[in-house]
Amino acid sequence: MAIINFSSITFSGIKSEIEAFLKEEYNKSGILFSPASPYGHILSVIENLHQMSILYLKNAINQFDLSDPNSNNPRIIRNAALVAGHNPGRAISATGTLKLTLKADSNIDSDISGGRLTISNKTLLKNNTNALSYSLNIGTDTVTHKITPNYTFYLPIIQGTWKQKKFTSNGNQLQSYSVTEIGSKDVENFNVEVIVNGDIWSTKKHIWEMLPDEKACVVRTGFNGGVDIVFGNEGYGLIPTISSIIEINYLITYGSTGNIFRRTSNDWKFIDDVIDGSGETINITDLFNVDIYTDINFGADGETIAFTKNILPIASNNFVLGLPQQYAYEIKKLGVFSHVNAYEKTGTVFVVATPNVRLFKNQNANYFTVDIRAFSLDRYEKSKIDKYLKTGGNIQLTKKYKIDSPTLSYYIMNIFVIPYSDSTDDSVNSQILDKISEYFLDLTRIDRIPKLDLIRELSTITDIHSIDIQFVSKKNEDYHKENMTKILNTQESYDSRLKTDVSVRRTSNYNQNTVIGLDPILGDILFEPEELPIIRGGWYDRNNIYYSSDIDGNQMKSVNIIKKGVVDSKNRNNT
Repeated sequence: MAIINFSSITFSGIKSEIEAFLKEEYNKSGILFSPASPYGHILSVIENLHQMSILYLKNAINQFDLSDPNSNNPRIIRNAALVAGHNPGRAISATGTLKLTLKADSNIDSDISGGRLTISNKTLLKNNTNALSYSLNIGTDTVTHKITPNYTFYLPIIQGTWKQKKFTSNGNQLQSYSVTEIGSKDVENFNVEVIVNGDIWSTKKHIWEMLPDEKACVVRTGFNGGVDIVFGNEGYGLIPTISSIIEINYLITYGSTGNIFRRTSNDWKFIDDVIDGSGETINITDLFNVDIYTDINFGADGETIAFTKNILPIASNNFVLGLPQQYAYEIKKLGVFSHVNAYEKTGTVFVVATPNVRLFKNQNANYFTVDIRAFSLDRYEKSKIDKYLKTGGNIQLTKKYKIDSPTLSYYIMNIFVIPYSDSTDDSVNSQILDKISEYFLDLTRIDRIPKLDLIRELSTITDIHSIDIQFVSKKNEDYHKENMTKILNTQESYDSRLKTDVSVRRTSNYNQNTVIGLDPILGDILFEPEELPIIRGGWYDRNNIYYSSDIDGNQMKSVNIIKKGVVDSKNRNNT
């Protein structure tokens, strides 16, 4: 009997030896043994099963290898983050304030019984334009207003609808309950309330934060989406007694869709009741003008899988904000900032945050037409970040921090392009502007913008044969312009005593080779942690050439596309 050498390290080697053994054992092997014969068929099936098993094993291993750039299984990445101590951010509701002013034709005596209005917290209202629901967020169960002529009051609102689910405690240690939603709706990141037998229990980030027998629980993003509520074990947190009624109130949000960029008057409808002094329901929009007082913004979608994967290396289980990168990490979780940089200087952590311009622009706007104020934080937005840091993480007691808007550094781009002969200038220019707009809307660089990044993006345009770009820095042009003006304004006068030219002494510190804001060799944009480079005109260069902030027209502007000839379209397939 032939001996099969099972030391072969490949399946094909083992298969070949089996085939050789069968052919040696049987006469007429060419007739009786073939892929269609019983033995041959069995071998083919086993080979295919083996290949499929190896492929499945390889794919399974790759999915769990988070260092693999192709590993993008949402469930595995999210669960790995949860195990590592990172709580993936859920969608965040847009918030703002409405201003209600009594209409001039409203009669207080006849229209508002007792001259009083009582409004409940979580009152539901609807925006007529985007058809989304919002809830009052007044911070107390009810508020009553004594109405007088020209009376004005303010109502904080939050996008979303409150829902409730009830469970019955089983009395076990570490009992947990899951709340999930389907579709594009999500359980809001911060607004979850847990009530046990009518008492509100505080929420924590981790079981180790709960004191013995404390009425507290852990609320975290769930392994299956939504949220998981975990109770304690007496040593850490109180155990709800058996048969206790557990109520979980949570806000359902549509994230960034709830941002409102316009300030349309009387664009709201109150769904829930508003009560007058006699307990009767009134239609408040018939009596009051309703305006948006502060922008309804900071709504953001849930944390993306790409962000979760990238943030894992700096996720911390200690929940303490100490290092600059931890501040940046905590704020990035909000999902409403496209660019966050943090650095430490003289013992203070400076956090520079740029709002996600996509959330603050209308549908028809692009990077070049969005209001310049969208790149900065106002006082109201800074206060929101400060409140989030104080409630969302434990700030190190000895650490000071300051939230800043970025210092905007202005640049223009000159793009030199050689298109194919069968393309139109309008089509090429439009595609170039779209690519540049998308790149800067999603800017993630924190100290340098390489020309290669943009050349790589623009090279994907099929109508272009060759392309190059040049950045011009406003800081650099201002420096040279200022010193060149000093030279021109200085009268050349001869000092007979010192035998020197006065103008030379006055400009001796000027270096014509100085380059500010750009790499002097490669031409890349260079910027400091507190800066944000933007491609925007509205300024003059050293030669007094004006670059308009208007992206359209034939004048010099933010992006100047300069055609340097054409290449015959017949050469498309030869390049």
